Amino acid sequence: MAGFLFKGRGNGHGLGMSQWGARGRAAAGQDYRKILAAYYAGTRIENRDTTGLVRIALTDEPIDLARPWPRLFGPLPFVAGPLTVDGLPQLQVAAGSSLGFDAGASGQPEVFTLAADGSRGAPVVIGHPLAIRTASAAGIRTNIMQIMGGDFRPGAEQRRYAGLLQIIPKGAGRVLPLNVLPMEDYLKGVVPAEMPPYWGVEALKAQAIAARTFAIRKLGQGGDFDLRASESDQAYSGLTDQREESNAAVDGTRGQVLTYQGQLITAFYMASDGGHTESSEFRFVGWDNGPQLRSHLGYLTGISDAFDRGPSWQVGPFTASGAATVLRDNGRDIGDRLLGIDVLQKDPSGRLVGVRVRGSSKSVEISGPTLRAWFGLPDTLVDIVGGG
Repeated sequence: MAGFLFKGRGNGHGLGMSQWGARGRAAAGQDYRKILAAYYAGTRIENRDTTGLVRIALTDEPIDLARPWPRLFGPLPFVAGPLTVDGLPQLQVAAGSSLGFDAGASGQPEVFTLAADGSRGAPVVIGHPLAIRTASAAGIRTNIMQIMGGDFRPGAEQRRYAGLLQIIPKGAGRVLPLNVLPMEDYLKGVVPAEMPPYWGVEALKAQAIAARTFAIRKLGQGGDFDLRASESDQAYSGLTDQREESNAAVDGTRGQVLTYQGQLITAFYMASDGGHTESSEFRFVGWDNGPQLRSHLGYLTGISDAFDRGPSWQVGPFTASGAATVLRDNGRDIGDRLLGIDVLQKDPSGRLVGVRVRGSSKSVEISGPTLRAWFGLPDTLVDIVGGG
């Protein structure tokens, strides 16, 4: 064919538990302990204290209040009442009103009461973190959420959160919104965001333990927050998507985590392994005249996985000139046409480790994960069809 087409399997980095595989194993009668043992070799399930609080950044980067607010979300960012703000009684609002946020004339972030008719109260400059609370059993409702590439996720115009909402000023009209809440309540917003609640109770329990282990490893590393609410760490949707099945999975495994040789593991997981998980040496592998391997982690050893029935995919086709533009936009000028992509090495799971991209004026070598990122591939378990 003219141009390039990427055809593959898997979705994610291939490390640790496959969510599709967990679903298949649960359907085959495996319990959560057996599921976790398959994906995290040599680990044990232990109990840890999870009564503390966790700080979740609701956006990967601070929100710039000086930017135009997306029309889909309403005229401006808000948090719906009834609300109180610690130390600022003038910002207390009743049901039907809200708190609004904007960049003031000085360029600093401001907060103000916002009545149902749109009228604003006197603004207060956000010079220190705000702690916003509600007495409503429905939680805190807001249209502030994850920014994706400068835009906002469609179809998620408002979300509800347990705990408190903290607004941290970051200078120049920017604020970082955090949700602060108990760990187990946080996990009830993670499990349904990461795995459909109808995938089986044992799969959901495995997901809960993996998510809990991943989260605890992130605690106390400094900075404004512990985890992001996006796939940068773990997807988290607060109270919005909670279901009885996923809540029961969290409650039924309360405090349970995975350890290896007495230490908490980094519980990587992904949507689909494409039939084979990745070994730790090849996690996020680099390439510089050969593979740049990582240290071996005994609990992350690649396995063949017949239980993963995740869908295959294809990306493209890209024309020879269009593919060359992708490379140029990422700092690799190989000429005006991409002539071919040569596979230099695959790892034992079948994933690309390194490739050579041949252009009309130059050839360069890059890692499989780099190729995946530049061309938007779900995984590096891929075949490359066509040429220039």
